[in-house]
Amino acid sequence: MSEIAKIDQFAQVSSQPPLRWYFDPKVLEIEQRILFDNGPGYVGHELLVPNFGDYHVLEWMGSAKMLVRSENGVELLSNICRHRQATMLEGHGNVKNIVCPLHRWTYQLDGKMLGAPHFPQKPCLHLNKFPLQRWNGLLFAGKRNICKDLKDIPVFEELDFSNYQLDRVEIDEYAFNWKTFIEVYQEDYHVAPFHPGLGKFVNCDDLHWYFGDWYSVQTVGVHHGLRKAGSVAYGKWQEQVMRYNNGMLPRYGAIWLTYYPNIMVEWYPNTLVVSTVLPRGAEACTNIVEFYYPEDIVLFERDYVEAEKAVYRETATEDDIICLKMQQGRKWLYQNGLEERGPYQSPTEDGLLHFHEFLRRQLDSHIGV
Repeated sequence: MSEIAKIDQFAQVSSQPPLRWYFDPKVLEIEQRILFDNGPGYVGHELLVPNFGDYHVLEWMGSAKMLVRSENGVELLSNICRHRQATMLEGHGNVKNIVCPLHRWTYQLDGKMLGAPHFPQKPCLHLNKFPLQRWNGLLFAGKRNICKDLKDIPVFEELDFSNYQLDRVEIDEYAFNWKTFIEVYQEDYHVAPFHPGLGKFVNCDDLHWYFGDWYSVQTVGVHHGLRKAGSVAYGKWQEQVMRYNNGMLPRYGAIWLTYYPNIMVEWYPNTLVVSTVLPRGAEACTNIVEFYYPEDIVLFERDYVEAEKAVYRETATEDDIICLKMQQGRKWLYQNGLEERGPYQSPTEDGLLHFHEFLRRQLDSHIGV
């Protein structure tokens, strides 16, 4: 079931980071420099801009950058005008050229300067451009070698975005350390006791882990033929899944990929989700969530989308409660100078152990213990 499951699981208590790693701004500064500045740097999927002339401003980057599809394909461009440094486009849409609303400086879709009103000579000031790497349509602007990190990843074929379409992007704000979010995502121990809906949809007794240096993948089976729903929302979702699949059970209940430190790709029946957790402080983080479905579901099967949206929100709300409880308990211990670490349950917390080992491997020499 796992590549790192060990017999003496109760001896595995040294990998969990010290509590100050969850509250000390100086630790976050080191994490930013070591993990995020040198990390994969996910910026979005190609499906955010599917057509020529499409743009999508990355609001979580302060609207300073945008994805644009031109004759060169999808590129990451600066959304800051070279004249008076104003942001230009907003949200997402389709344009023939990129035009600054302040003084009408105009750029081609590839960022090249096209014109500047009332200048006798056109300034040679093109928009800044940032190189991208691609994996399954996901776009990265960071320093990691993405294809090397994710080479030969299991269930790669299930994470295929072909014939899928973007439905929406949601942004959630949370009042806890970013690592706490990843920790909850990296363990299945809580699923049955805390997620009545999800716990009756997926079968964590059919759990398999796969690990690389920079990723973990977990697959879980379908719970008892979906004979009984654990919540009203999941009942409607299960009906939609079985209807759309013509009564056939899906191959998996879910697939959860984590590309460290902060990128998650989730597979559910006829649904792909990409979420990116960004620290906003030692005790705050933002989650940017992209939802993709087959084109026919996006265009003609809105009941399916609404049902999936409801169960995703239900589970996310429950996860938020878990994270806040962990934040509350850890903060009291930290403020009172106490340190506690618990054992890892195997196999359901093997992914959590793997994430903690990743953190210690990357950060111990910079932070100390």
